[in-house]
Amino acid sequence: MTQSRTRFVRRIFRRINRSRQSIIRVTLIALVAFFCIFGVVRLSAPYLISTSLVRNGMERAISSWTGHRAIIGGSPELEFWPVPRLTLQDVTIEKRDGDNRQKIARIDRMSASFSLVRALRGQLQFRDFHFVRPHLFLTRGENGAIDWTDKGLLARALAEVKPGENNNQILERNLNARIGSITIEDGTVELQDTGGAHFQLAGISADIDWPSLQDAVKAYVLLRIFDHDVKMDLASSQPLLLASGRNATASLSFSSPVLTARFDGVANLASTAFLSGAVEINAADIPGLLAWSGAKLPSVALLKSASMSADLMTADSGVRFNNLRFAINDTNASGVLDLNLPEGRRPKMTGTLAFDQLDVRAFLSAFSLNVPAGATPNETADATFLRQLDVDLRLSAQTAALSPFELRDVGASVLVAQGKANFDIGDSEFEGGQMIAHMDVAESGFEGGGNLAISIRDADLAAAAARIPLSGALPLGTGSLDLTLKTDKPVWATSANDISGSVKLYTGPGSLKQFDTTTFRSLAASKTFFQLSEAGSGNFDFDSAEIMADFAKGSAALKTARIIGRNETLTLSGVIPYGTNGMALAGTLKPATADETVQPVQFFAGGSWPDPVISPISILTGKPVE
Repeated sequence: MTQSRTRFVRRIFRRINRSRQSIIRVTLIALVAFFCIFGVVRLSAPYLISTSLVRNGMERAISSWTGHRAIIGGSPELEFWPVPRLTLQDVTIEKRDGDNRQKIARIDRMSASFSLVRALRGQLQFRDFHFVRPHLFLTRGENGAIDWTDKGLLARALAEVKPGENNNQILERNLNARIGSITIEDGTVELQDTGGAHFQLAGISADIDWPSLQDAVKAYVLLRIFDHDVKMDLASSQPLLLASGRNATASLSFSSPVLTARFDGVANLASTAFLSGAVEINAADIPGLLAWSGAKLPSVALLKSASMSADLMTADSGVRFNNLRFAINDTNASGVLDLNLPEGRRPKMTGTLAFDQLDVRAFLSAFSLNVPAGATPNETADATFLRQLDVDLRLSAQTAALSPFELRDVGASVLVAQGKANFDIGDSEFEGGQMIAHMDVAESGFEGGGNLAISIRDADLAAAAARIPLSGALPLGTGSLDLTLKTDKPVWATSANDISGSVKLYTGPGSLKQFDTTTFRSLAASKTFFQLSEAGSGNFDFDSAEIMADFAKGSAALKTARIIGRNETLTLSGVIPYGTNGMALAGTLKPATADETVQPVQFFAGGSWPDPVISPISILTGKPVE
């Protein structure tokens, strides 16, 4: 029994071995036959497929795709290893309307692979395209679609594509042509808008992955804009919808040495430029960005870097930036902005922004931006940004720098309409008190100067003076200040000599530093002249002080200066040329009450601040003061 079982098992194994050997032999024979056939086909392909056949097939394919006539000037080249590939020289695509001819594209060199089996059957289908120095001439229609096809396959696909349920696109099978990959070297795109705008991008290199018209597309683009290398990555699951001027999912990233940006959401290339999604922009070098774009900003030194992120939503009438966060230099802010685009009227920006800290000078300087008027970078608009956009913004800030001062808990607003701008600080804490301010600017913009009015109440004016800093004998205390300024120079570049206006100062109890009235009287009685610093051994404590002055062209006319102490009152009048730190004042120091034992001292103060020369009038005239 055991021997029978053993013989049976051996027979089974012998049969299995024979079957395995048969399978291996058949497989080897099939492989050899396949490679022989493949080699024969490859070797005989140049004899079976003529160059003119493939060239004519490419001409028909281009015409079928675009609906326009393709003209091939150079001699075609055929390669069959490692894959069959056709290369054409000097290709032109023309749109013909009777005797009129419009050039759609010009290509120095293009190549594409094709299926050898289909070619032998007379069914040429090209894929995996490579373009060298292509030049496209595109026109964007009123609906935003790129109009460069006529009645070809691509035009029908753009017209009949439909959005799918899963952010894809649906296309009839007979229109879903295979593309594969597209490689572009040193390309140029010229875009003519129906509104007359003209754009050109040159030096384009790209790798595009687009298996078929219905599939998603991914593109990696390198180009040069105004001598800067720029990288762009574009992806869309609905490329035909996007190209036809309809809503489509899109992801775009833009990278250059001075600016990076990213968008991920829904886009539309129509005239309203619909966008909805997350957007991020980062400008690490604002001076470099402005120089690159051709825009001009007079106070560019104030701005170093900026970044922004927001949820972007657009509608028929404008754009909304929700959850907006941005930073300029070291200033961070958040809020909501709306950009309204009413037809036939200027765009208008409205919104509310909350800053942690705000540099007022840098903020206002942004409104003096001059933008290019055309394609030429050095060409600028006739007026500033203010003439291109209306603005109505509400601002708040924990702290605000108005150099050299600092404000806290600031509420402000910016209103721009019809080329005129107003900036208001409605409320703020300033040196323990409150400050409000109003500034309006000339129609030429902030760089054309304007008017500034500041009102300060119950503030520590001594602390404010220390920030400038001011030295010498000054009436400092807690009080109020009303200041009006006017200048024809840019607000952020205005010097003391460029402003005119008036000032009113009132303080309660305080102290006139470095002014001892007893020493001053003694020196006035004994010397023909002396330095004010010689009377600086003590301070003059006062109950109130009131000063009124007008100033212009670097000089202040002191109308009223009255400092009232418990025992004496000091009054001054005259001229202070602050542009040269000079002064020419007449003054009187007299008792606060009718005390006949103490005579008034009249004097003249001239020379340079903070240590002018005092000349008692009684000594100069040789007569006692009555």
